[in-house]
Amino acid sequence: MQKDLQLWQDKLRKKECSIDQLQRGFAQLLKWKERALELEEELKRVKQTQDYASAERLQFLEDYIAKSQKNSNILFLGTFSSLGRHAFEDELRRMLEDAKFEIVIVSPWIKRQTWNRMKGPLRKFSRRGGKLRVFMRGSESDYSLGLSDNLLEEISDLGGDLALVALLHAKIYMVDRREAIVTSANLTKGGTEANYEGGIWVNDPVVLKEICEFVDDIRQIGAR
Repeated sequence: MQKDLQLWQDKLRKKECSIDQLQRGFAQLLKWKERALELEEELKRVKQTQDYASAERLQFLEDYIAKSQKNSNILFLGTFSSLGRHAFEDELRRMLEDAKFEIVIVSPWIKRQTWNRMKGPLRKFSRRGGKLRVFMRGSESDYSLGLSDNLLEEISDLGGDLALVALLHAKIYMVDRREAIVTSANLTKGGTEANYEGGIWVNDPVVLKEICEFVDDIRQIGAR
C-alpha cells in the first residue's frame, strides 16, 4: 500500500512540474505577444513619418538609377471592356498589393461597388501600417445623382484620410511615391469596366516628384 502511495505521489509531482512548465511557457508567450504588438504599433508610427517616406524615396532613386537602362519608365494603359482588356484596374490592383507605406487615390468620383473590389489589398495594406490618402469631390449633388458614393466611413475604417476638393477633376493613383497611374478613369464601374479609358503608368522619379507636389497642393486646398 505504501509503495502504491509513493508511486501516486511521484506521478502527482511530475504532473505538478509539467503544469508549472506550461504556466511559465504560457506567461512567456504572453510577454512575446505583448512585445510583438508593441513592435507592430511602433512600425506603424515609423511608416507614417516623413523621414521614413524620404528614406524610401532615396532608396527608390538609387534603384531607379541602377535599373534605368533595363526597364521602361512609362507604360500606356488602355481599357476596352468589349475587347476584354482592363489594363487600368489590373495594374492598379497590382500596385495596391505591392504597396508598402503609402497609397494615394485621387478620383473625383468613387463608387462603393468598385471600392469594395479593391478593399482586400487595401485592408492588408492598412494592417501592415501603411497610410491611405484619398481625394474626392465629395459633392452632395454627385451623391444624390448616383455618380459617386460617400465613402468617409469605409476610408476611416482603414485608418485613411479623406480630403474633399470641390473642383477636382484629375485622376491619379500613386503608391509609395515610386509609381503612379495618371488616367482618365475614375474609380467607378464606368472607369474600370464600361468606358474606353486611357492613361499612363510611370515610375520616373522626376515626374513622381511633380505628382507628389500636385497632391500636396490639392491636399492644402482640401484642408481650406
